[in-house]
Amino acid sequence: MSAPQYTKCVDRYDYEYPNFGPEIFVAIAGLVYAISTFGISLVLSLAAAMSALMKVCDYILNGKLVCLGDDQCAVGRVAAFETVDDKSGVDKIDNDFSINLLLAPHHLDEFANGTQEANYKWLIKDTTSWGHDGLPGKLITEQSDMPLPRESDGGSWHSARYAGTFKTYANSNYISWEDPPTPGKPFDVPVFHCEIEGERAHAVCSTLAALSSPIPGFGAICRFKLFGIPLGRWACAVVAAILAPIILAALAIAWAAGSDDNRSFDGAGSLKRGDPVIIRGRWCYDASHSGWNEIHPVMSVQRIENEKDLDGVMFKDAIARWCSLTGEVPPVTDPGVRPQGMTPEQSTVYDNQQQPENQWVIHPYVDGCEPVETAPPPPVIH
Repeated sequence: MSAPQYTKCVDRYDYEYPNFGPEIFVAIAGLVYAISTFGISLVLSLAAAMSALMKVCDYILNGKLVCLGDDQCAVGRVAAFETVDDKSGVDKIDNDFSINLLLAPHHLDEFANGTQEANYKWLIKDTTSWGHDGLPGKLITEQSDMPLPRESDGGSWHSARYAGTFKTYANSNYISWEDPPTPGKPFDVPVFHCEIEGERAHAVCSTLAALSSPIPGFGAICRFKLFGIPLGRWACAVVAAILAPIILAALAIAWAAGSDDNRSFDGAGSLKRGDPVIIRGRWCYDASHSGWNEIHPVMSVQRIENEKDLDGVMFKDAIARWCSLTGEVPPVTDPGVRPQGMTPEQSTVYDNQQQPENQWVIHPYVDGCEPVETAPPPPVIH
């Protein structure tokens, strides 16, 4: 089974941060003329707010992630978790559950005495440890022609387009995945960010889309543009403004209903910091913050039972085998619906899963069946 997926990624040359200038202008105009129009112009201000929310939804779900190629497999140890509790205000609409990995075969003590810059450059130069497609260094290396991120800070050593992700440990003399009993000299470890998609943004945005285009087929009008001007979105925003009391109540319900961050998708077990895992998903560049590569969404997480496999002499072979096998898992669809865009390996696995002898639930000997063997054709008699 796979984790849920609600987002899409865009080509690096198609990325565009939304411009809220028109909404700000219309909102101010509605407020300015509120007295002379006896409050009627406030509908324009509400429409501007709804239009801005539609833009935010489109950006979160369909615009902020830049595609970096095929799905990737990341192997490492859990360095940290990030949850919606780490956010505040409207940022909580994004309730994805994040796992930050220290990519294998590296260990914390390798980074205890280095600067953030030195530690990052040390890890991205590692293109031989895995013996598999130039990883792990490739996963956290800045790719060419990335757009300028929304929160670009142009730090002292990294580029304005790529800041990377790091986990700060509080004491370089206390090498542990857990917090030290006393603080000391901190050190930064470069990590690979992986996000399991939560429900809230999808719930809120799909509710807004449904109620702002209540007539079947009206959604196509919302996407209508004339000479690049989004007249359709403004029409739907006006409808949403008129229905504002209903829509705002529905959005509040959707906000609460979308509280699941899907950390336990498919009834998965728990993880703790330091656990070795294999994570597979879509490799993207996140332009909505200061710029970094990540897996988003995570499609699968598997815990490695024997941690020594990450350090042994057979590590390269294990990585190649693990990443190959996790890549054979077919995408999840509704029962009876064949997934689209499968690789030949995924198609083979999917077809085998559909055979009656592979439909058991408890155990093959309990509720399974033997495959039906086709009798050979009778001999030809001359």
